[in-house]
Amino acid sequence: MRTISLLLLCAMTASASVLLINGDFEEPLDAGWEEALNGYYASIGVATYLDPDPDYEAWATDSYGGYAKIYQTVNIPCTDLTFSVDAKFYAYDNNEDTLCWAGAAVVLSYMDETNTVLGQTYMGMHTEPCPWDDVTNNHVILAPDTNWNTYAFNINSELGNIPISPGDITKIEVAVYSVTDHTC
Repeated sequence: MRTISLLLLCAMTASASVLLINGDFEEPLDAGWEEALNGYYASIGVATYLDPDPDYEAWATDSYGGYAKIYQTVNIPCTDLTFSVDAKFYAYDNNEDTLCWAGAAVVLSYMDETNTVLGQTYMGMHTEPCPWDDVTNNHVILAPDTNWNTYAFNINSELGNIPISPGDITKIEVAVYSVTDHTC
């Protein structure tokens, strides 16, 4: 039985890359990005062969009960920011147990000055019964397919989907995230 999630990610920008360090992944990942890996099959990296253009894309993948995450937290001057990302997602679970799931996403976590997560936006793909549903402080934007797509929006507008006061947000964590729950 195998549960796989894979995220391929191209350039990200927040207000024309002013806030993200190495948002286009053209430098090594340790320039601006932190990583968290859990599980034997969890991995992350950058490569030029992930889409047809010659520049770098970052990826995170996991299979069989773990996660891979590339992230950075940025202080923001306000929430009137444009976020844009080109991403390709794949999530698959062939386990017959209905409690197992896989997910791949770009996750924006809206945080206060104490680093408390107030809410999140997930852009990606998942299998059921993934817990990323649109609950009180989450908004899920499902990928239309497994092709490269652009996801772009104004953070103020996105917060209309999540009951958070923009004035409470002082930081945003941007994460490339792949996870499998195989504890079923």
